[in-house]
Amino acid sequence: MVKLLLLLCILTAAAAAWVIAVKIYKTQQFIRKRSKYAAPPERAGVTDAPPRARAEQQADAEEQRLFDDIAELFMQRPQLHGLAEAEQLQASLLRKMPANSTSQIRKMDLGEWSIYWALGGQSLEYYAGKYGVFYAHVDRFGAERRQEIRVQDSAS
Repeated sequence: MVKLLLLLCILTAAAAAWVIAVKIYKTQQFIRKRSKYAAPPERAGVTDAPPRARAEQQADAEEQRLFDDIAELFMQRPQLHGLAEAEQLQASLLRKMPANSTSQIRKMDLGEWSIYWALGGQSLEYYAGKYGVFYAHVDRFGAERRQEIRVQDSAS
């Protein structure tokens, strides 16, 4: 009886070792196959980048500059008077912005709403609420500019 139990334990341990070995082998094959298609690691100082890579980096800088220019123009616009006007403006501005910009309109309680545009680390937000209108723009250098147009209380 003891020999039978010992034999079962050895067979169970062998089967478990086999399953673990197969899983390790499959994982290594997957990693090898995946690393074949992975991008090469980036170096800290890329001075000898190929011309195409430099053009893509410059395009990114151009998109960031375009986003900032459109944000500046937007902040000079007069106030929006309603969500329908905001939706039209959002659609027209999104057509002018770089292709990978995102936009979102949020409707909140008490008739408040906001439009938010983003491109990488840059953002532009227009918030309209019962206390006024607020603009916020984070440019490509990380500097934040705010503009507030407060509504005067009728009780004052």
